[in-house]
Amino acid sequence: MRVVILHDGGGEEWSAADVAAVLGNIREIEQILRAAGHSTETVPVHLGELGWLDRCQKADLVFNLCEGINGYSRFEDYVVAALELARVPFTGCRSWPITICHRKHVANALLRDAGVPVPPFALVHGPVVPEGLRFPVIVKPSMEDASIGIDEGSVCHTPEALLERLAKATAQWEDVLVQEYVAGREFNVGFVGSTALPISEIDFTGLGEGKPPIVTYAAKWTAGSDYDLHTVPVCPARVDAATADLLLRVAERAWRAMAKCEGYGRVDIRLGADGTPWVLELNPDPDLSSDAGLARMGRAYGWGYSTL
Repeated sequence: MRVVILHDGGGEEWSAADVAAVLGNIREIEQILRAAGHSTETVPVHLGELGWLDRCQKADLVFNLCEGINGYSRFEDYVVAALELARVPFTGCRSWPITICHRKHVANALLRDAGVPVPPFALVHGPVVPEGLRFPVIVKPSMEDASIGIDEGSVCHTPEALLERLAKATAQWEDVLVQEYVAGREFNVGFVGSTALPISEIDFTGLGEGKPPIVTYAAKWTAGSDYDLHTVPVCPARVDAATADLLLRVAERAWRAMAKCEGYGRVDIRLGADGTPWVLELNPDPDLSSDAGLARMGRAYGWGYSTL
């Protein structure tokens, strides 16, 4: 087959590390596809250009690694929708779950309506304390992913702290989510189609005093930071059979409700003090690098990276 590997073409503001991260995953997948006998072409997507779509239409398959355009994740929605309209076979999720999950407030409402436990939340557009939520709360941009906009100040324990945080957040993002913060263990459940991969847990042991145990932007993207060093994935997670079954059942309900068990994705869950598994987010088409979470879960399942 002739396979196009589609990716974000980046922008002038991208750092050398940003470029290296994208190119590194492209090379990994390109080598695997070529070893399997396929021919490959890497195709970047840039804002305001549509030449990439013509090149995709000439391929037998698009291996979709495009997580945005020029670093803006919301444009990922349009890329996948264009592939659907062009009727080009592609890997990963369809445009609907990707679009919805980039709007956390909409995804939360749909998950809640599907019977999935979701922490109470409110969408805000200014520095106003929403009614009906219990403190502490966590503040995050509603239309971003990859932990953008999340740091140790995201968890607020008082109305005063929340107002201060909202003043900063709403000055930068139009839609901001305020959600009740769930203190407890954090788990990830990966899916490839209808196959659930082994549960992973984030170990926050050793995190600096006073820092909330959350996965911040620094945890994912700032090597050597306190959050990077002390948000350690453990896979398979050390949980008893009953807890594992509960987490898997809730994760599968969320995955089925949002993605119809198509493509690949990850469900993030916090286990509350009362044993309730609260779904924090669903992530369609998460990072597919060999050192990322989905590949780690795949290895625990018994798949090498090429198999995944």
